[in-house]
Amino acid sequence: MTDTGTVIVGAGPAGLACAAALRKNGRSSLILESADNLAASWRRHYDRLHLHTAKAHSGLPGMPMPGEFPRYPSRLQVIDYLETYARANDVRIRFRKSVTRIRREQGWIVETIDGDAFDARTVVIATGLSKAPIRPVWKGQESFAGKILHSSEFANAKALGGGRVLVVGFGNSAGEIALECAEEGLEIGMSVRGPVNIVPLEMFGIPTATIAIAQRYFPYRLVDAVNAPLLRLRYRDMERLGLQKSTDGPLTNIAEKDRTPLIDIGTMAEIRIGRIRIYPGIKSSDRHQVHFADGRSADFDTIVLATGYRPSLEAVLPDFVERFDGADRPKRGDLQPRSDGLYFCGFNPASTGLLRQIGIEAISIARSIAER
Repeated sequence: MTDTGTVIVGAGPAGLACAAALRKNGRSSLILESADNLAASWRRHYDRLHLHTAKAHSGLPGMPMPGEFPRYPSRLQVIDYLETYARANDVRIRFRKSVTRIRREQGWIVETIDGDAFDARTVVIATGLSKAPIRPVWKGQESFAGKILHSSEFANAKALGGGRVLVVGFGNSAGEIALECAEEGLEIGMSVRGPVNIVPLEMFGIPTATIAIAQRYFPYRLVDAVNAPLLRLRYRDMERLGLQKSTDGPLTNIAEKDRTPLIDIGTMAEIRIGRIRIYPGIKSSDRHQVHFADGRSADFDTIVLATGYRPSLEAVLPDFVERFDGADRPKRGDLQPRSDGLYFCGFNPASTGLLRQIGIEAISIARSIAER
């Protein structure tokens, strides 16, 4: 048994930010990371990924992103920044320590798959929303003759080997993967099951997330109402293109349903010129043919499931059902659901940018732990 002040689970941005904030408050911590290196999820993301938030609002507590970075840093630049951040804050990390159980005794016991146990006064789970890929199932899926992969397994369009590609979903991963495939000259379709929101990467040359930061003090439904005419003008052809507009605005969907809009970096232009075709939800498949809910069918060689992730907290928390009242994560904004020393960082989608939100949460969690 190793006695530790605070154990942090996960060495991604949230875990690193919490460790740095705790250090600033004079508290020790140890991060347990299941992978061989920090920022493991960023290393697995597709090659072309860039931040959708400007670097000026994406730095973690105590260290802005380098001035030489572009406005929207790349995946590799984010990894480089996080490695520098960990060194600068003297973060202690134990790699290849996969946590299997977190249980309450007098304090907290954190158990790992290799049989180690860590005794902690407080624990921060910083594994975030993107832990376990969601893989939808439809009739005839097992008979599909091509490849089916989740977006977490997608590296770049060239690796698909050409052919006809169907991207399932309409979030940011779906939009960027479809865009890359279209730019690579592949025949590309998107299966979009329900109503969606779309926002541009920038408005009047200002990053949309920066605008959201300026508007954050106003009620989100009011902000949606103010922004609606501009978005309507920008995407007035949505329904003609086969997309159904959500009845609620982007901020309302984030705040009430944890659904983020598509941040358009060029996907809509490809849809407008017909290089990306829109289909509804999948009904079934047979060999290479995919049948859709509206009666249409089309042949595809590859299906990419850009269908998101779930936190998978039930795997490590024995009191999972009771702790979250049947939900799969803490309630929005609740960093310590039972006030018992178990904290959660990085589980709140934000229109102002996830890295910025993580920094705010890390500072709040560190102050709370220091006051204990």
